[in-house]
Amino acid sequence: MNPELLILFIPTIALVSLTPGMCMMLAFSLGISEGYRRTVWMMMGELLGVALVVTATVWLLQNMMSLDPGWFRGLMLIGACYLLWIARQLWISEPQLERADPSGTLSPLALLTLGFTTAIMNPKGWAFMLALLPGFMVQGAPLASQILTFLSVILVSEFLSMSIYALGGQWLRRRFTENMGLQWLNKLAAGMMVVVSTLVLF
Repeated sequence: MNPELLILFIPTIALVSLTPGMCMMLAFSLGISEGYRRTVWMMMGELLGVALVVTATVWLLQNMMSLDPGWFRGLMLIGACYLLWIARQLWISEPQLERADPSGTLSPLALLTLGFTTAIMNPKGWAFMLALLPGFMVQGAPLASQILTFLSVILVSEFLSMSIYALGGQWLRRRFTENMGLQWLNKLAAGMMVVVSTLVLF
């Protein structure tokens, strides 16, 4: 990618990443329920998923192929059910007031899986990449170098944006010092999970 395109690409990706969406809402809700340090596991999974989406999109664009909508529908249904299960876990969990950082109810593997599946089953993410990346691809340039450039910008932007949302959720949790308030925050996080699962389906 030439310098002119790169200068335009970086702020474009930064703006889109900061826009509230499925992954950002997920980072915020987990920041509330799990704390920032544990949410990083979800963020790592999300970055792996985004890397897969970007790589697959560039390859598909390069080879002029189209995506199968039935494959997406299956992924969306599975992912939505998984998110609803996570929402249920958050709803019934009891908050731990005595810890500065919440101990969390999800294992690192569950958080990693949650982030990965949310990223790859997000149809808007695929649609965005299919719509945006062609304008920044250079005909005749090596495919590997273009993918590397896209990934280096997109993954850094996604990580910073999710960190902002997750830290915001953790900050909100720490403003509540009573058990009733923490229970309300867990319910809020569960409700946001339901919203994310609904966005996946519709």
